[in-house]
Amino acid sequence: MEQTVTLTDLYEFKRCSLRFKLTKVDKVTSVMNAKDGLHEALHSTINYFYYAMLDGKFLSMNDLKEKFSNIWYGEMDLYDIKLNGNQEKRKKELEAIEMLQTLHRKEQRNKDEIVAVNLDFRVPFGKELTVMDKIPLIRKTSRGHEIVNIKTGKQKYDEFWQRTDMGITLQALAFEGIFKKQADTIRIENIRRGDSTFLERKRSDYQRLYKSVRMMQKAMQEGWFYPNESFMCNSCPVKNICMEWR
Repeated sequence: MEQTVTLTDLYEFKRCSLRFKLTKVDKVTSVMNAKDGLHEALHSTINYFYYAMLDGKFLSMNDLKEKFSNIWYGEMDLYDIKLNGNQEKRKKELEAIEMLQTLHRKEQRNKDEIVAVNLDFRVPFGKELTVMDKIPLIRKTSRGHEIVNIKTGKQKYDEFWQRTDMGITLQALAFEGIFKKQADTIRIENIRRGDSTFLERKRSDYQRLYKSVRMMQKAMQEGWFYPNESFMCNSCPVKNICMEWR
């Protein structure tokens, strides 16, 4: 029987297989913590910005602020975000606006052509598994076709993460399948820090991806769901249920 999973599913499973089971399989809650909620609200706003650019319209900063606020304060009812009061909510909103301003200023100067936004793809891993995701942004630059990922996190995107980022490898593989050629460049833009990193992917990276995905598939099929205790448990939406796991 063929199984279809998303890249988000795989990341959730790697982070904590029990959390994956409780939130993705059993669906006991859809609540997001502040960090995950900010990420989703920001990226929804960023997608809105680039979709408009794809249609030939450059939105104002006020447009972006309004869009983000509608998502963040629940007026669009997209996400169930758990926050510790209005002070934290306002603090996170100001963080988001600062990042959106960085992105907006950069795009005012950018003359590259937008080729695709949130391009859907499906990559088969044998006959029994397909992984679904999206390439967030493809540009046509002076160097050729460029895959772009916008990052908003505080963590350093160091050499280890650059070389092993499963999502980037999957996007590069999908790009080859769609365009019948390798992406000319892969760019990671961090709008929190205002810097960019260029990556590359080789056949050996695809081999690592295939092996990792097939091992996770086997673990899911065998029901290997167990807690992965770490400092990240502090903000986990299912930590109370997890404490009773035996």
